[in-house]
Formats: sequence, structure tokens, C-alpha cells
Amino acid sequence: MRFLLALGAVGMAVLSAPAQQSQVRPPRSPVQFQVTLKQKLFLPGEAIEVELALLNNSGAPLTFRPEDGWLEFTVTSTVKPTGEGSLVNRLKPVVVNETFTVKHTDVARTVVNLTPGFDLRRPGLYRVSASMTYPGAPAPIRAAPLSFNVVPGFLLMEQAFGVPRVSGDAPPEERKYFLRQLTLTELREIHLYVAVTDASEDTIYRQLKLGRMAGSDKLPTRLDRLSNLHVLHQAEDGRHFVHSVVSPRGDLLVRETYQSLGARPSLVLGDDGVVTVKGGIRRARPDDILPAPLQTPPGEVRARP
Repeated sequence: MRFLLALGAVGMAVLSAPAQQSQVRPPRSPVQFQVTLKQKLFLPGEAIEVELALLNNSGAPLTFRPEDGWLEFTVTSTVKPTGEGSLVNRLKPVVVNETFTVKHTDVARTVVNLTPGFDLRRPGLYRVSASMTYPGAPAPIRAAPLSFNVVPGFLLMEQAFGVPRVSGDAPPEERKYFLRQLTLTELREIHLYVAVTDASEDTIYRQLKLGRMAGSDKLPTRLDRLSNLHVLHQAEDGRHFVHSVVSPRGDLLVRETYQSLGARPSLVLGDDGVVTVKGGIRRARPDDILPAPLQTPPGEVRARP
């Protein structure tokens, strides 16, 4: 992750709070700290990305290192209308894995992911509080707390599958794919997600956002010979279709876009275990992830065509 530096005047306009009405004001830190969330609804296991912004008006450059422990997060699950809740189990610290320096009057920004750091698998309302410190700070600087919801989403498809073992005679490991739809009401957007879990659904290996989609799509899916999941969803504009391929580990292997020739494009499984898109023209896009040749599973010999 990289910090972006902005002009101090711009940062001040963004980070400054409204003036207090009382005549006596508490002393204000020369370093201002702000956290924001781009969305308020998340699926269990989805990356919950928090943007950090630091404005340095201390008169000297400030350097921050990962080993300094300058950043701290606390998450609570809200269980009462009053906002009272219990602390969420912290799995590991949320850190910025790089050293950076913020000059006087400059603003530094970056994004951190809360999901690996906290147990946020259960649906519910959560409240995140963040604080930071720097050399010479009299006390930690606390940002205004934020709230977000973890929701189950709308289940579209569930598919159990086996993952062959790399070696030995052990039976294949059973896992599951899930397709879910999440409507971000504040943005008026419908997003499509795919999750990979273990057989019990207790472990979420990955929760991936495949993109924005049309609300009335039927979503054809196919498994290829390596148990990769192929999904073909209709984009929000209704004229294009996105072919995504997700591995049993939850990695996004392929993303490519097709334009319809009239009828809806389809996914076809060939005799060789390869899944292809039929009935559309591929359109290149900057965010394409081009497909790699299908590999032969260990111990199996592919017959020549």
C-alpha cells in the first residue's frame, strides 16, 4: 500500500471540523487524523477497507514506521439500541506495512483492511474506533468513530465441490462456492460476490466482489476440470456480460467482458473439461484478467486432440 501526499491547504479543507460554539475551546492537536468508509454494508469475510488521512501541521516532518505501533483500532459489536456492545475479538494488529514521512502541511492517505484483524464473520452492527500517536504527542489522537453492518446478503447459488490432494491417497477436500447479491442502498448499486468456504462453512477462505450487476440476471455457472467456478453475469448496463473464473482458493483467475449478439451468451463445458463462453464478442477492458491455459491435475495425462 502507498500513501498519497496532498497539498496542506487541500487537506485542511477536508479534515478541519466545524468551529465550536463555546468561547473556551480545548487545545487542538497540530496533527489531525480522520478515517472514512466508502460503504456501510459488507458480507462476512469481505475486505472492510478503511481510508486513513493524516494532516501534519506540527511544523516538522513526521516519520511513521510499522514497528512503532502508532496505529490502533478497536471494534465493538452493537447489541443494544443505546449503542452499547461488546469488544470484537482481535486476531492480529491492523498495521500500515511501510515507513513513510509526512512533511509539514502535507496530507498522507492510505487504506487498511480490518477483516484480517478482527472476527467479523457474524452479521450485525459494528462500531470501529481508531487512534494514532506520533513522537512528541501528549496523548493519542482519536478519529470520529464509524459504524457499519455485516449482512448475509441474498443467496443466489451454493455449490459443493472437491479439491484433489496434491499427494497421497487422502480423499479430496470438500469446499463450497456461494454466489450472493448485495444491494448498497446508499449507492443504489447491486453487487455480485463469490465466497469460498470449507464444508462446514465455518472458515471463509475468500469473499470476492465480482462487480456490479443487473438485478434480474439468471447467472449461469459451471465447474471446470480443476473445480474452478465460472460465472457469467450481466453487467449493470444490460448490454455486456462479465465472465469470471474463481479458483478453489478464492483467487480471481479470469475477468473478461463479452457483448451480446442478440441472445444471452452462455457457458459451455467441453469434453476436455474446459469452459468457454459462446454467443458473444469479447470486448477488451483495462481491468481484464486474461485466462491462462488449463493445467492438467497432478498424476493425470491429458490426451492429445
